[in-house]
Amino acid sequence: MTELLRSAITEGSRKTYERAWRMYVDFAAEFCEPGCSLLPVSVNSLALFISYLSARKFASSTILTYVSALSYVHKLGNLPDPSKNFLVQKLLSAHNRLHSAPDVRLPITRSVLHRLVLALNHTNSSAFQRLLYKTMFLVAFYGFFRLGELTAKGANLRPLVHFEDLSFSSHHSCVTSASIVITGFKHDTNGRPFSVNLESAEHVEFCPVNYLRQYSSLRGNAPGPLFCFADGAPVKTTHFTQQLRQALIFCGLDASRYKSHSFRIGAASWAAEKGLSDAQIRHLGRWKSDAFKLYIRQPPSFC
Repeated sequence: MTELLRSAITEGSRKTYERAWRMYVDFAAEFCEPGCSLLPVSVNSLALFISYLSARKFASSTILTYVSALSYVHKLGNLPDPSKNFLVQKLLSAHNRLHSAPDVRLPITRSVLHRLVLALNHTNSSAFQRLLYKTMFLVAFYGFFRLGELTAKGANLRPLVHFEDLSFSSHHSCVTSASIVITGFKHDTNGRPFSVNLESAEHVEFCPVNYLRQYSSLRGNAPGPLFCFADGAPVKTTHFTQQLRQALIFCGLDASRYKSHSFRIGAASWAAEKGLSDAQIRHLGRWKSDAFKLYIRQPPSFC
């Protein structure tokens, strides 16, 4: 049963929840009354824990995650959940109102996307890398990808997407779509594969399927990360963000307002503009909730 429960949430969530629990245990040892039991956590103890995290300048999202971790422990033990208490909810909303910085990231619209793709002709001297990053820019947008799904981060040199996860579909000997199968992504609680389907675009010059074909042909069919350099080394997050920044600067765009997540923000905004339903957008972006609504925003007039 323990092993099954460990598989009920992703490894990343499990580590975060364990970190949150350790934080609370340390807090309780220092500030709660001696002999006070850890479980169930009282409403007063949780309220003080939230205030403690707030005083230590923790972000609202982190505090909410830590409270969710404690809530999860109570639910597993069939114990009363203190996170639903009115006082706790008010403390969370108060901290969020006082300390949350506005999200100033701009969406990468299709017109901005096209400019960035063309900019790579001037910002990168390697023909292989130009094709690599053009493909990644287009796939990130049309596939609603998170950067962590396409690149390697830190010591983890195993990106989520591998070459064997890519396949193409044809109609009358003409490639019409591409599919990238991913598992283990954020909010993937059941471990089921999810197919990111990319359709051919009307503009061949900026068609993600066309670029995936060209890139995969140049890359070769060796197993390993889908997006890698000529020597097979995976593209790291820092590599991608550096290329994006250089392309933004070349286009005269504010690199402090456009980030890697701007592809995903732009994709959600574009889908809403096309009239897709909330359920369709939630499915395409692999969102668990309606958090995507925060991403739907109007681009600057020059876009």
